[in-house]
Amino acid sequence: LSAGYELIVVEPRIVVGDQLETDVDAVERAVVETCGGAANVACVVTSTSGFAPRACDDVVAVAKACARLDVGHVINNAYGVQSKTLCDVIAKAWRRGRVDAVVQSTDKNFMVPVGGAVVTSGRENTRVVEEVRKAYPGRASIAPVLDLFITLLGMGEDGWRKLLDDRDVVYAYMKRKLAEVAAEEGERLLET
Repeated sequence: LSAGYELIVVEPRIVVGDQLETDVDAVERAVVETCGGAANVACVVTSTSGFAPRACDDVVAVAKACARLDVGHVINNAYGVQSKTLCDVIAKAWRRGRVDAVVQSTDKNFMVPVGGAVVTSGRENTRVVEEVRKAYPGRASIAPVLDLFITLLGMGEDGWRKLLDDRDVVYAYMKRKLAEVAAEEGERLLET
């Protein structure tokens, strides 16, 4: 907004079940009809995480649409590095469509203090990451990078993989126990 861009929000659609999902047709209409084509669009931004009842955006379908429309696609993966499911979905989006960059939060994924992000791109096109890198020399603090480096060095690959595996086990346990508490109160968990 401060750069003069206009933000166009495409509302999710309600589907069978408890969750809201990406309206890919509406995304395409926004690019073609509302904006007048890809030349007038900086990028489409999708997100792999949100708060129930919103589901992860359909990053694969949006990536395919962005490839067809020749418009940039940035994925906000703020919480997703710790989720094998989300990482697999992003990898699939990269293989099947257009993804220019993926942005991850260091504090939400790597147990470090607030303030850092990891920006990634595919091997075929590192231009976006290079542009981000060029925009920050001398202005970004080394602290988030150092925090991440020390944390990962301390954990090692085995520690990191164990943490991810433990997360899956703990999540299944938490979901089961939360469902029990909800049932005792005459409520239920949303299936999202």
